[in-house]
Amino acid sequence: MTLLTAIMAGIYVCVNIVKLKDREILKQLGISILCILGISAFFWVTMVETYFFADYVVYQEDSMATTESLHESGLDIKTLLYTDTKGDTTHVFEVGIPILIMLCLSIFAIKKGIVKTYRKEYIVFFILGILSTVITIKQFPWGIFEDIFQIIQFKWRMLLFSNFFLAIICVMNMNMIIKNFNYKDIIAISTICILYTGLLMPLLPKNTEIQEIDQYAIGEVTENKRDTIVGMGKGEYLPVKSNENRKYLRTREDTIYIIEGVRNS
Repeated sequence: MTLLTAIMAGIYVCVNIVKLKDREILKQLGISILCILGISAFFWVTMVETYFFADYVVYQEDSMATTESLHESGLDIKTLLYTDTKGDTTHVFEVGIPILIMLCLSIFAIKKGIVKTYRKEYIVFFILGILSTVITIKQFPWGIFEDIFQIIQFKWRMLLFSNFFLAIICVMNMNMIIKNFNYKDIIAISTICILYTGLLMPLLPKNTEIQEIDQYAIGEVTENKRDTIVGMGKGEYLPVKSNENRKYLRTREDTIYIIEGVRNS
C-alpha cells in the first residue's frame, strides 16, 4: 500500500511536471519528500534491512497471497452499492449514498466550467478514484498486474484510494453549489448529515462475537500453518526457518539456550 501510494503521488507530480520549473515549488517538494522519508523511516528502513539481510516468509513467493486468493477477494458490483445485513457483515464495502449523489453533480460541474478551474486535479483524481473502485470488483481484468500486486492480499484494499480521490471530487462539486459558505450552510449540512446518520444507524451491522484483544494469548504460535498466529498473521512475519519449525517454537521452554560456549552462572 505504501508503494501504491508513492506511485499515485508520482502520477500527480508527473501531471504537474511543468510546475517543477519553479525553484520554490521544487524546494518545497524536496523538503516534503525528506519529511515523509524521515517520519516513515521506522517502517521503510527496517523493511529494506530485513529484505536484504534476512530471510523472512513475507518475501517468499505466494506467501502473502496468490493470484487465486487475490481474485477471490474481488467484490460484486452490488456490494459497492449496498450492504446485505442478512449476509456476511464482517466488512462493509459500499461507497455510500452521499458520495454517489455528489458524484452525479460532476455532470453539472463540467457544464458550469468548474473543471476548467481545477482541470488537471479534477481529471486525475476522478480517473484514479473510479479506477481504484473498479479494480476491486471480481470482473476487473488484472492480467499481468495480478502477479505484481498480489502482495496487497485483498482487492478491496484499493477502496482506501477510492475514498480519498472521490472525496476530493465531491468537495469540488460541492464548491460549485455553495458559492458563499457561511454559518447557515454549516448548520444546514450538519443537520442533513446527522439525520442521514441517524436513519442509517438501525441498518449498521453489529457483531457481538468479537473477542477482546486481552482474551488472546499474545505471541501464541500454532503448529498448523493455516491457523492465525497472534501478532504474526499466518506466519508471514516469521523468519523462514522459524515458520518451518513451528512445533519447536510452541514447545520451546522459557529459558536461555546456549548454542556455543559455556554459560557462566
